[in-house]
Amino acid sequence: MTEKPIDLNKLDQPLPIWIIMTIPIWGFLFMSALVFPVAGDWRWANGWVLGITFAINIAVSYLIINKTNPRVIRNRSKLRKSGLTKDTRQAASSDRFIYPLITFCLLGEVILSGLGHRFDWYTLPLAIAIIGVVIMNGGLALMNIATLQNSFASKILDINQDQVLVDTGLYSQVRHPLYAGGIIMFLSIPIALGSLWGVIPALLSAFLLVIRIEFEEVMLVKGMEGYEDYQSRVKYKLIPKIY
Repeated sequence: MTEKPIDLNKLDQPLPIWIIMTIPIWGFLFMSALVFPVAGDWRWANGWVLGITFAINIAVSYLIINKTNPRVIRNRSKLRKSGLTKDTRQAASSDRFIYPLITFCLLGEVILSGLGHRFDWYTLPLAIAIIGVVIMNGGLALMNIATLQNSFASKILDINQDQVLVDTGLYSQVRHPLYAGGIIMFLSIPIALGSLWGVIPALLSAFLLVIRIEFEEVMLVKGMEGYEDYQSRVKYKLIPKIY
């Protein structure tokens, strides 16, 4: 059965502003509903600073992305895989176990941080927590810049019908800048919340993202023309000159 052609003009139309603004609002409400009840303290300054700066970062970034590259917002909201073949399906199926594990670890780092505040476990100094907030927002900004530069940046392992190789901007320096930003964000969230215990699941989530990269690269080598050449030109996955 032939796949229905995609209307590219429709994909490139900006979404209504009210839809874009629901993204940071939902993110803030979800984070608040998770952080404060677990911490048992709705006046917890670390939680408010993290949630508010996160929401502002997302709001500003997505308003820019919606204006300049709205197609990527639609691609990232996609839940159904539609571009896989016999050769790429096995690698892409790794989402079935990696995605839930990453979600579990992300929830775990926030919950452990909240429990640390509730039960007065060791708390990092305020100056370190502020640095964590800055780094967290830097990682989130890196993710959003990578998203802006790649119309095909999807949350799921898939190859879009119209997908082409992106090798400019951040993608000319490392092959997975979106993951790099995600790892920075994951690792800095518990620090922003003043928690050492929360770093443990954060490290696990970063490790899982590194594993996911391996599956994604197998999929792209088998399913995207020119990806092997791209690997030879851009040798680093996450950190220029290092890894």
